[in-house]
Amino acid sequence: MRSNEPGTHNSIDGRMSPDIQAAFHIFAAHWRKVNAEWQYPVHTHPMFEINVVLQGKQQMSVNGQSYVQNSGDILFIRPEVPHSSLGSGSSMEMTYFCLHFDIDDLTLRRALLMVDSISLSGNTPELLAIRSALDGIISSTILSESDDSHRTRLVTLHASLQLLAALSGWVLTEIPQILEAINTEATENTVSLANAIERLLQDSVSTAALTGERGGSIESIAARLGYSPTHCNRAFRQIYGMSPRQYLSGLIIRHAKLLLMDNSLSVDTIAHRLGYRDVSHFSKQFKRWTGLPPMGYRRLSHGGSAL
Repeated sequence: MRSNEPGTHNSIDGRMSPDIQAAFHIFAAHWRKVNAEWQYPVHTHPMFEINVVLQGKQQMSVNGQSYVQNSGDILFIRPEVPHSSLGSGSSMEMTYFCLHFDIDDLTLRRALLMVDSISLSGNTPELLAIRSALDGIISSTILSESDDSHRTRLVTLHASLQLLAALSGWVLTEIPQILEAINTEATENTVSLANAIERLLQDSVSTAALTGERGGSIESIAARLGYSPTHCNRAFRQIYGMSPRQYLSGLIIRHAKLLLMDNSLSVDTIAHRLGYRDVSHFSKQFKRWTGLPPMGYRRLSHGGSAL
């Protein structure tokens, strides 16, 4: 059947690329110079971590395995993996840079969870791209002396997107190993179930924008798919490294931020579009997620003060 869409008349062939939406969050990035006595105890956190030594040497333990980082070496640490630093292990000072990040694109997130590498060293194009992006973030934020906050933010955003691109490029070089790990660690049914849960969570946010009613509870999704909530939670976490509830929260906050960019929409309207019946509940959750109330985020996003 011939399409009546504009631009299709007399077209011979065509393809549509998939829509892409992804949030890349960077947390607690810090540069630190320490003396020979400095150490950091064993800890875990729910984000990915990248740790690079800028000067000197660092002795790290990741999941019980010892690593020695020389200047320029990177450690890539997955979420919930215990790790600690024994410092320089010598009488020398040491300087390092560390950042934590998360990504809500489940394809990239899963690939990063399956990457087998922890210690990254050498001069491959992929590692040089990661290091270049890290240098950009350090110079634009940690070591910047610029008084132009708008320019600094744009430069930092540019460097952060470079890091996202570099991580994606690194993952692409690891694809054969990742596919092998996926094939050995998860059944086809588990992957299919996790994918189905992902689609239904996305649909619940889209439906709320149209109707003001948001489903998306793991109980309702499990009933629809014919599995127990426990089984669905386990399958989703196995494949994507987070719970369905965490993923849904990420979808909601990303959509909320986009809607708050539109000054014609009231916070009440936005809360309704996200499936909240109580605007105060939405406001409290948004502040818990971002540290700012909805109107504070709106003012900040338009270049004003959040105070």
